[in-house]
Amino acid sequence: MGRVWAIAINTFREAVRDRVLYGVLGFATALLLFTLALAELSLDQQERVVRDLGLASISLFSVVVAIFLGSSLLYKEIERKTLYVILPKPIRRHEFLIGKYAGIALTAIVFVAIMGAMQLWLAAIQAGASAMWLVVEPVVLGIALGLALWKAKDRTSVLVPFSLVALAASAGVAQSAGVAVGPTLAALTLDVGEVLVVAAVALFFSSFSTPFLTGVLTVGVWLVGRSADEMATMRSNVLPESVRDLLHGLAWVVPNLNLFVPPHRALTEHVEGSGGPVEYVASAMGYGVLYAAILIVMACVVFRRRDFL
Repeated sequence: MGRVWAIAINTFREAVRDRVLYGVLGFATALLLFTLALAELSLDQQERVVRDLGLASISLFSVVVAIFLGSSLLYKEIERKTLYVILPKPIRRHEFLIGKYAGIALTAIVFVAIMGAMQLWLAAIQAGASAMWLVVEPVVLGIALGLALWKAKDRTSVLVPFSLVALAASAGVAQSAGVAVGPTLAALTLDVGEVLVVAAVALFFSSFSTPFLTGVLTVGVWLVGRSADEMATMRSNVLPESVRDLLHGLAWVVPNLNLFVPPHRALTEHVEGSGGPVEYVASAMGYGVLYAAILIVMACVVFRRRDFL
């Protein structure tokens, strides 16, 4: 377990130092800020616009981060030949791969937490929260982050607790303004579930393919997974029966990513067939963890048989 954790931490450090990740974070933040302007153009739907567009942006960009990291980090180890130095050490190949996955998942979770904190802070602005709290929160968080980075021996280790503290602080400010924080936190949790599945898909393809092909295949699986419900229930007479059967079968094989982007009412009230919000989130996360575990086992089998000579 210690070897897996060491690989995970090193993977997390490598990921957070990548400039591409900061570019995605900056672009996603700008898009979240833009939702406030878009909300003003709507007619009495400002809260819904900020919530729906913000959560959709977080979902999309967290998937982008998972695909980018999953398709590139393992290949970099092979390309730089650092893998040849690591594998002769007392560490098994499956431990190395699981550690890589854990590091990628941790990076994506930090990304979702930071973006979730931003989303709740913007929701508090839109809801008319106290100007004092809206200013105090980011200032205090910024000072705390600066001091932590200054004192810490490993600066990357600061990001995990900081992201969680920022999310909790924004949730408190938003709740004080009357924002329904529960559904947003539930949606962010489901984003993490989707990221776990997508990262596992990317790492599976990355265990035997190039970054470009891995990215293309993972995006394809993500698009098909977002359409799994439609394929499973397709009754169109335009398509041949063989094509419909193929789509129905494919819907059972690919991950059903629609589970992680449910209608808002599924996260706010009891829905027949899915239970309440807690039951729905728990079942969706259980499905995501199980599917990701199966993919990681398959990736370990492929990676173990791969010849690096």
